[in-house]
Amino acid sequence: MKPIIKVMQTVLVNHFYKLNAGFLAFFFFLFFGVVRGEQLIYFHVSLIKAFLASPVFLAMVIIAWGLYTLKCADYIIKRILEPRQLFLTCINRLAPKKVWGWMLYTHLLIYMPVLLYVLIALSFAVHAHQWIQVIIITISNLAFIVSATQAYFRVLQQQSTESFIFKLNLPEPKFAKPLFAFPLYFLWHERKQMLLITKVFSFLVLYGFISFYEPDGYDIRPLLLIFLLISAAHMSMIYQIRFFENEFLLFTKNLPITLTKRFVQMLGLYLVLFSPELIYVYRAYPLFFSINDYPQLVLILLSLAAFFHSVLLTSDMKAEDFLKIVFGMLAVLFFLIFYNPGSLLFVFVLLIAFVFFYGNFYEFEKSNQAKEVKP
Repeated sequence: MKPIIKVMQTVLVNHFYKLNAGFLAFFFFLFFGVVRGEQLIYFHVSLIKAFLASPVFLAMVIIAWGLYTLKCADYIIKRILEPRQLFLTCINRLAPKKVWGWMLYTHLLIYMPVLLYVLIALSFAVHAHQWIQVIIITISNLAFIVSATQAYFRVLQQQSTESFIFKLNLPEPKFAKPLFAFPLYFLWHERKQMLLITKVFSFLVLYGFISFYEPDGYDIRPLLLIFLLISAAHMSMIYQIRFFENEFLLFTKNLPITLTKRFVQMLGLYLVLFSPELIYVYRAYPLFFSINDYPQLVLILLSLAAFFHSVLLTSDMKAEDFLKIVFGMLAVLFFLIFYNPGSLLFVFVLLIAFVFFYGNFYEFEKSNQAKEVKP
């Protein structure tokens, strides 16, 4: 039993948390780092009571848990199917019930961040005698856990996903693809779960803010802080976009396109990526923002995305280092927004992004080529 525990822990569980360290660190920072210590408990209690009281909010939270389950399942299935992990099929020599139990054990370990929050939410629901919410949360999470475990079990036994496909077969749009939109198609086809999780989170944040925050008077700053969180939530996708560009779009550097036009195309890419949030935020009009302030909301998303994208051009940066830069930038802007600097702040960020982009767009490739030829 101990050897099996060690194998599952080392090969599947530990590797999952190592691979998703940036993703999990971001959400830990979001839920526990941006709130002051004395208000942390009150914040989470209010959050749990809010989604227990609102059927729509609860549905969105359950969808978010389901997307995290898909993320876990996608990782475990791909890990099991790796040629180097074929030795895991030795577990099939055990009785099927024991194999299923080990797969359940593995999934519970990687589902633990959600499971702990679910148990806390259930305790609040039971205390408030919200039995319908208790049933909904319990059944949905049991369904997620059992479905994921069954998927691992069948894939482990058959070493194939043909009998249990854990993919989202989204339709491919039938029209010509502009060059600047190639990374979006990459996200659509290769990073569906990341895309959906990020968008669900963005809509959860916007929905919760618009529905439950009651301002004393007109002030654009709270909404700007929400957009600051939304831009941070997309940092993993920005990192993946740069990965795609570096791996598959290097040939575009030979095209006769000026750097200024390339920068504008990049802004167009992120404008399309953030368009769902920019459209949905009109639910907050006119209580939280006026038409004159809307350009500021567009600018905060585009300038930060452009800045993070351009910073990744400076070097072959690891995800952990990129995470530190993102958090540092957010910390600075978090305090500056309180002074209500207006659109000039984000115009300045956009200019800095352009400087990084202009100075490193071609130098990044040269530095990589130098590393390759170095003995």
